[in-house]
Amino acid sequence: MADDRNEPFRRAESRHRRFWVGLVVVLLSAQALLMLVTVYLTVTDGSFAVEPDYYQQSMDWDATMAQRRRNEQLGWQLELSLADQASVFGERKLLCRLNDRQGVPIDGAVIDLVAFSHARGNDRSSATMTPVGEGRYETTLRLSRSGKWEFRLAVQQGDETFTHTELRDVVPPGGPL
Repeated sequence: MADDRNEPFRRAESRHRRFWVGLVVVLLSAQALLMLVTVYLTVTDGSFAVEPDYYQQSMDWDATMAQRRRNEQLGWQLELSLADQASVFGERKLLCRLNDRQGVPIDGAVIDLVAFSHARGNDRSSATMTPVGEGRYETTLRLSRSGKWEFRLAVQQGDETFTHTELRDVVPPGGPL
């Protein structure tokens, strides 16, 4: 008889225990799902970008500063220009003029280029510019997006290295400047 009186309390206790354990499991599962969705969006979103080798770049800060000082000592001038016409595939010619401190064209250099839109920093284009004479170099790039672009150039001429970074607003061919 005593067991029959406690039976409703046991059922209520069991029901409350299942509720609280279930609530904890649901909250932990929701947290795990939220983290998985966040990781998925971070990895697949083209506008989210992480600078390649960022940690190594920070470790090489002294070398970066030494290169900036060397750039100033060399006094080389690099001028980029972007052709207004685009090919059928959306490629545009990027022209570079490289001069020394006195304005004399520098020939025989190897210029490596990395270009990317700030809106899609993970979508990077790399190219080695082709010399066309009189300190001029060119390459073609697909600049499919208008907006702020970053162009990073590394010039190697003999034993000398010169680096140049330029931010530029890129507009569609024939678009407003």
